[in-house]
Formats: sequence, C-alpha cells, structure tokens
Amino acid sequence: MDLWQFNEKTLKKATQEMPNSILKEQADLLYDKTGGTIYGRVTNIKFQPQDKGVGYNLATAFEIVAPNLDNYNYTLLDVYSRPEKDYPVAITVGSNIVDDAEVFVPKYECANKEEFVQALKEILSSEEVNKDIGILYSKSNV
Repeated sequence: MDLWQFNEKTLKKATQEMPNSILKEQADLLYDKTGGTIYGRVTNIKFQPQDKGVGYNLATAFEIVAPNLDNYNYTLLDVYSRPEKDYPVAITVGSNIVDDAEVFVPKYECANKEEFVQALKEILSSEEVNKDIGILYSKSNV
C-alpha cells in the first residue's frame, strides 16, 4: 500500500521552480552559451554560522569553472537556506562560506521565487560578471 502522494515525475515538476533548480538551470545555460568552454557548478554545503539567530544551515555555492584553465574555478555567489524549505533564501556575493559563517551580511534576502530570480538577474547580468566570463572565455580559447 503506497500512501505517498507523489512520484518522481511530480517531484521533478514541483521542484523545477525552487532555488537549487533555478541555479542548476543557469549553470547549464552558461555551459550552452559558451559552447562548454565555461560552466557553472552548484554544490550544497552544511552551513554553521556563529550567530545562531541566522536561521540558515545550508549553503549552496554557485561556482564558475573554466576546464581549459586547469579547471580554474571561483565562487560567484552563495545561496543560504534551510534544507527542508524553498524560501526564504539569502544570497552573498564576493565572499565565501567561511567568512559568511563569522559575519553574515547577505546582499539579497528573497522571500519568494520572484525576488530570487530578480536578484540572480542583477548578479548574472552585471557588468563585472560579464567581463569575468569574457576574460575566462578568451583565455580558455588560446
């Protein structure tokens, strides 16, 4: 007797608009847009902030990887959440998980999908990120 109200197909459909799925989609798009020269990698890591009032215990790192540069990579952003919740999430840019655990100052706090997508759009379409991608692309194709 199966008492669960889901199957793999319904789970996939229900989760495609959640933060990690959106990040994975952007990682795949980076791969496609650069012909595989650069790709994004999404990795989940346990987060243990010193301030117990932070409310997040999962960090999801979004890394940019250039395989032709000896797999050079850097973390573009970190998304903080609770594993069992979709939202809220917090996003830091230009820091790292170790520093964020000591002093947690997110650049964005998103209560829902719309706010999360808007924050990602601002980050991914920024002049700085596009310049970095262009440089990595250029150096990867020498």
